[in-house]
Amino acid sequence: MTGPAFVVTVCALALLPAASCAQERLRQATIVVGSPAGGATDKLARLYAEGLRQTFANTVVVENRPGATGIIAYEYVKNSGQKDGSLTFLSPTYPMAISPHVTKLPYDTLRDFTPVAIGARSAMTYAVGPAVPAAVTTMAEYLQWCRDNPKLALYAAQTGSSQHLLGAILALSSKVPLANVSYKGDAPAVQDMLGGHVPAVVLPIASALQLYRAGRIRVLAIGTRATSRYLPEVPTFQELGFKDIVFQDWRGFFAPAGADAAAVRAMNDAIAEVARSEQGQKTLAGLGLTPEIVSPEVFAETLKADYQRYGGLIERTRFKEAFDRARGG
Repeated sequence: MTGPAFVVTVCALALLPAASCAQERLRQATIVVGSPAGGATDKLARLYAEGLRQTFANTVVVENRPGATGIIAYEYVKNSGQKDGSLTFLSPTYPMAISPHVTKLPYDTLRDFTPVAIGARSAMTYAVGPAVPAAVTTMAEYLQWCRDNPKLALYAAQTGSSQHLLGAILALSSKVPLANVSYKGDAPAVQDMLGGHVPAVVLPIASALQLYRAGRIRVLAIGTRATSRYLPEVPTFQELGFKDIVFQDWRGFFAPAGADAAAVRAMNDAIAEVARSEQGQKTLAGLGLTPEIVSPEVFAETLKADYQRYGGLIERTRFKEAFDRARGG
């Protein structure tokens, strides 16, 4: 069976909403990721690619186009002219809601893309390694240690990222001059922390969870609004009095501006089905990620709200100046 009749059969079997069934199944779809293979965003893209093969397109591939904190990948999608849903990208929050406030980009977050769906949310953690004395087990003790050892008041994070901004807000709020040591990704930062070369790292929970459970790092705080089900014994920054530190960011799918509304709805529905599935929930939990099923319209409003919130935080913390210094500007 081929053509529209096959699409209707697939939709019926998958119990997808009617909006998905109105969109003809694509022959091939590509999800672009602006980071190397093996990272949390790449793993999430591959989870959804597998699920979308069942309902959205006959073939779904993940294409890694790393470099320039996602700019290469996102500009490629922007300029593709493919508005039928066959080309999208999956992005963390910061290239879309933080980077526009600190550097010139070849895209406009709010004008050049169509929000499709939120794949999941991931909280940020503040972790320390063997360079920090074992007796330091709380954020208060760590900040005092930094005051006593100002040359070691360092944390690792990719310049301009959510991790970098979290550290800047912590420094401002605590009045401890924490300095960022720039890394190109979580893996080399963690390696140096475990080797004792950098005392602390701001990490997505997906990158911190296994190391924490193995006792190799100490997580002092987490950027969720409420206690995390993955780290229930770790206090939130909110509980510690740092009210501005909420970093529970999304990883979201985007299509080029003007993308076909029926295709966007169909992909959103298919992503929701993956997130609801037993395998999807199991995989997301293994990555320390939390699913969030919202419509394209709600995601668009979320994007605008985060864009404005981060813009305000960046202005208050003078984060752009710190970013320019780190970049040698």
